Amino acid sequence: MLRFIIIVLLLSFFQFQGSAQVDFTANDSVGAYSFPFAYGTNMGYYPGWNDKALADIAAGNPDRGTTGAGINGMRPALFEHFLEYYGYDIRLEEFQHYEKLGIKYNTVFVGYPSEEHRDPTPYCASHPSAVFANLYTPIWDNGENGTPVNDTNYYALYLYKMVTKYKDYVKVWEIWNEPDYDYSANAWKPESFPESWWNEDPDPCDYALYAPPSHYIRMLRISWEVIKTFAPETYVAVGGLGYPAFMNIILKNTDNPEDGSVTPEYPNYGGAYFDVISYHSYPHIDGSLRDWNNDLGDFEYFRHSDAAIEGMLSQKNDFDNVLKEYGYTGTIYPKKEYIITECNIPRKEFGDFIGTEEAQVNFLMKALTIAQKEKIHQLHVFNLGEKKPFDQAESEYHMMGLFQNLEGTPLYEHKINKSGIAYKTMSDLLGEYSYDEERTTLLNLSDAVDGAAFKNLEGRYKYVLWAKTTKDRSETAARNFVFPAELKIQGVNLYRWNHSITDESQFKVGSNILLQGEPVIIETLSDLGNRGGQLFFDVYPNPFTESFYVNLFLPKDQKVRLWICDQKGILVNRFFDGQEVERGLYQYEINEALSPGMYFCYLQTGQNHQTKKVVRITQP
Repeated sequence: MLRFIIIVLLLSFFQFQGSAQVDFTANDSVGAYSFPFAYGTNMGYYPGWNDKALADIAAGNPDRGTTGAGINGMRPALFEHFLEYYGYDIRLEEFQHYEKLGIKYNTVFVGYPSEEHRDPTPYCASHPSAVFANLYTPIWDNGENGTPVNDTNYYALYLYKMVTKYKDYVKVWEIWNEPDYDYSANAWKPESFPESWWNEDPDPCDYALYAPPSHYIRMLRISWEVIKTFAPETYVAVGGLGYPAFMNIILKNTDNPEDGSVTPEYPNYGGAYFDVISYHSYPHIDGSLRDWNNDLGDFEYFRHSDAAIEGMLSQKNDFDNVLKEYGYTGTIYPKKEYIITECNIPRKEFGDFIGTEEAQVNFLMKALTIAQKEKIHQLHVFNLGEKKPFDQAESEYHMMGLFQNLEGTPLYEHKINKSGIAYKTMSDLLGEYSYDEERTTLLNLSDAVDGAAFKNLEGRYKYVLWAKTTKDRSETAARNFVFPAELKIQGVNLYRWNHSITDESQFKVGSNILLQGEPVIIETLSDLGNRGGQLFFDVYPNPFTESFYVNLFLPKDQKVRLWICDQKGILVNRFFDGQEVERGLYQYEINEALSPGMYFCYLQTGQNHQTKKVVRITQP
């Protein structure tokens, strides 16, 4: 028996020694975020829908006949009270399903103890604490009870059991959700107010944790040590913050429960224990779309998509300013990474809030573009599905889904919103591309035009550009944009928000484009021609009412036959009839008095034969 016990202890020793306790902090190193951009979503809860079915409509599942909304990352939760009740394996099958569908860039938000593991200390007389008991017991022990962590530190044990099971499916661990949720109305106030969080740490009764802020920093410290020991390739994030003042609290305090000061037992301020800032952005709620105007004696409103983008970035800049004050600029301490784990505007107007489908589509397309431009690595839209039918919605939170109301909707009888179509278009066209700062700078965008350039591993570029909106309750804008001469652009292919369902694009000769408030995704002729030497052949629009264009790009000199016939085979037009044609772009407008019906555009280049069907319809 003694021999058996010795063998078990040795096996435990070697098992735990395989994961040496982390010996560095985020003050020493923050690994560069190396994963692709996450076109993400919050899943939500909809009675009758399970997590696998929600993933099927988020990413698309051919086995279920769903095309999805282009999602490659999600933000599910793994709460301690849930895992303790159902077992820590309860969601493994779901996460494996996500992986199978290509949902790989996930952020999981954690916390929320079972009643048995909740701290009973009455920090707030009117409400029990929300945090774990025994946070201040040691994090590690010598392997007693079969785990490397101290089992009486409930939070450390929960993290160890969860992280070791789910680490292969998670990129970021978000510590709590909105821990700075404010009940006092003091979180947003500037320093000129004595009661502001910039001047005083919140009373436990005044915010979501109902415990001293040092306890949140303690959770960050435990999270850092456990997660970086057992899943060092993943990231630790503060949880969906809304207020830079709370970030200031984290950075100026340690986990010392007495006074937040540095001691040998509490050697680091909170910035040492996280890699990533996760924040939430709802520009219509946070005041970004209005300013007080003394001349009017009222608010002046800016309810359009570009003002909402400015609000999203203003919030990030506020966090940056706090980080800068404490040295997290890459000089004294490493820079922090960023993600946004909740973001959207509603598609229906409530009170003074912005609210149209057009604005929502434009905002999400712009947000996905600008997030990558600003090195925000994930954007999780709120929410996957709406919570009410359009005419029954009572709150902006009911109208921020990629899909129409899922509550009460039978499985797989969902309807996608325009925002979901636009989301998929962005993901489909840019999913294999990453932001290119050098090419974006070369575009020399004006104050009236915004956007970015993206590049794939083969060296091809795509661009997302738009004319910036400026008027309240209007998405109308127009600016002419000309690609720089040094890019030698002969023509462009333009993709609108609905490309993911229409599969249509518009080919245009030249390097100038009339941009509008709706973003357009652009592929230039040179990049079209770089597709493995393949030619480009297209007709647009299809169907057409009066005329259509035939667009042809030849990547090399070759013999070409290009005819147009009606459905009886009668020749309508002949552009090339087997002669040698030089490499280049060719565009022809067909505006003959054609009768309604189907026509065929026939192309032959060497052994390559292509036929495009195009249909004339009567003017509605």
